Amino acid sequence: MNPSALKQVIKAILVKTQSGEATLDEVRESVNVTHAAFDQTMETMARNGTITLDGDAVKLSTEQRVRLAVRAIELGADFQTVSVSLGWLEFEELAAHVFEENGFTVLRRYRFQAEGRRWEMDVLASRYPYIVCAECKHYTKGMGNSTARNIVETHLEKTAVFSRHLTGQAKKIGVHRWRDAVVIPITFTLSPTKMRIYRRMPSVSVLALTSFLASFEGYLERMAHFKVELPEWKPKPRQTRLR
Repeated sequence: MNPSALKQVIKAILVKTQSGEATLDEVRESVNVTHAAFDQTMETMARNGTITLDGDAVKLSTEQRVRLAVRAIELGADFQTVSVSLGWLEFEELAAHVFEENGFTVLRRYRFQAEGRRWEMDVLASRYPYIVCAECKHYTKGMGNSTARNIVETHLEKTAVFSRHLTGQAKKIGVHRWRDAVVIPITFTLSPTKMRIYRRMPSVSVLALTSFLASFEGYLERMAHFKVELPEWKPKPRQTRLR
């Protein structure tokens, strides 16, 4: 199948499975390709694990949906259109899954209160001595546009506030036994491009997160990060009840 037709099929799959599984006929009716080409493409994608076919039903895991979205963009699909077909939680769940696979303990949508207001981290991942604060965003024009810059500035501020108040949250997030911590802000995106850095904060592609986690320690000094000394944790003595 030529790239234009393949792009059509992928976009149709993403749209039709947005709320769950779809039938082959539902996807086929949304594209302008021959039945033979459509059937062959679906069989090939099922065979290589790009999609899952269960009889007449098309099913996609979160990872399959994100990989298809990236593939559609690589084929020239409109970034905004493809992004809309993915839910926010799909980004967050995929990020959380990758962190966990790399030995991190993950908190999703972590909320905390500090300096007179409430804050929220999409994904908070910890593995001694690192605490990664990840913001999951749909950038449409790369890191250079004003919206992306504002997101970066806000996330940097939020991470700085979090690091200043880490001592009071250490027990809640499970790092109270640590001696120290390095808090790192990143943004997590759909873009298939290589990692970009703005204001010393990396923007990491959804498909590059695993390689980033394997190598970020090597260029930590190029990245924004906040070092925090944590006080020695002393458990509260238990009171003995007299009978």
